[in-house]
Amino acid sequence: MLRYCAQLELHNERSWFHENHKWYEEAKRDFLELTELLKFRVAETAGPALAERLLYADAKDMLYRIPRDMRIRSDRPPYTPSWRAYISGDKHALWPVGYYYRIQPGDRSIFGTGGWCPDQDWLRKVRGFIAENHERFSAALAESGLPLEGDKLKRVPSGFDPLSPAAAFVKYKSWLVSEPFSDAELTDFDRFADRVAQTVLRLEPLRQFFDDAFAEKPKTVWDPMF
Repeated sequence: MLRYCAQLELHNERSWFHENHKWYEEAKRDFLELTELLKFRVAETAGPALAERLLYADAKDMLYRIPRDMRIRSDRPPYTPSWRAYISGDKHALWPVGYYYRIQPGDRSIFGTGGWCPDQDWLRKVRGFIAENHERFSAALAESGLPLEGDKLKRVPSGFDPLSPAAAFVKYKSWLVSEPFSDAELTDFDRFADRVAQTVLRLEPLRQFFDDAFAEKPKTVWDPMF
């Protein structure tokens, strides 16, 4: 998987991709096998909503495509030189929140979770949930042992108290944490799965926090009542 993506990054063009399609299929089979293994390891630790979904989910449906949709942006290279998957019941659904992982050479492989909002209504709802439960959020983030990542505003958004303990968190537009993995660590599927299982133990409180935040559709207007 790593060797294939390293070469794809150097030769990110359709002719090379088609000439090496057999190599692509072999690497994809490996990634599917790894995702199937991780699916069950995550289910052993995850909360009941996600665990039950994973037991009946098809690992094939968790994989993201390497070919890019060039209709959206034609100025980018045609392929994403990494293997990516979202370990959840449905990679297109917001709930239950799952785990994202990426295999990419150059020490850029990651495994993580978090919250991403598709529109302003969801964004305001999740910010409100964080504002109301900032102590739980802070504890879950500390348990993860990882820095919070994601796009954010320079100022606290309208409707939220800038003096609140949650002020720094509600600036974010997405809330993501990810455990990095070096190429040297990716030598054995079982060993990697063991590392992932240990990571899930630390990340599960944060994933369950966002699971609760996304459990219900947002109301049109949310009043933080500061």
